[in-house]
Amino acid sequence: MSVDTQPSTPPAVVRRKYLLDAGFQFRYMFRLAALGGGGVLLVGLLTYRVHKAAVDSGASPLALATSGETMLWLTGLGALAIAGLLALFGLVITHRVAGPVYVMSLYIATLAAGRYPRMRPLRKKDELRGFFDRFSEAVDRIREREAEEARLLSEVIETLEPLATTEETRAALSILGSIRARKRQATEGPTAGALKSVA
Repeated sequence: MSVDTQPSTPPAVVRRKYLLDAGFQFRYMFRLAALGGGGVLLVGLLTYRVHKAAVDSGASPLALATSGETMLWLTGLGALAIAGLLALFGLVITHRVAGPVYVMSLYIATLAAGRYPRMRPLRKKDELRGFFDRFSEAVDRIREREAEEARLLSEVIETLEPLATTEETRAALSILGSIRARKRQATEGPTAGALKSVA
């Protein structure tokens, strides 16, 4: 029997579904398209009016050249204004997404430290509400399961304590007691630190 010594390459992951949260994605796609398209249309209308005014007045070639320079300035300033508006809009959008992600990363760090975080609701205009609700529900279910396991461990320890006559059985009960204490501390104790508010 021969052993294959060639390293196996992981299969390439191809994602073909681009609309994962259609409501969220369409809402911001249309807002960005409207802002960008509306800005370009406004700049185009302004430059057209400058050009039409120069042509209608029977301008000389020198005046047409001057109106061309004005159109270039309008186009440049319009592009800067649109870029600024899109950057500002992008900041608002990313803040509404980054805020919940930041809060959930703090919750995950608290979970990794062996504690259960005190969950708070998202801000009114935050995105990712569905994901955050599922995340909160999962944390609550795990916390309930841990509390139930701590309760069951208490019952087992109370039942076995009178029967623990050897050093080995007392050591086993001590281990069960430390597991119970850790579960109780995780589910009932305060969190490791207060979450910062994301404004």
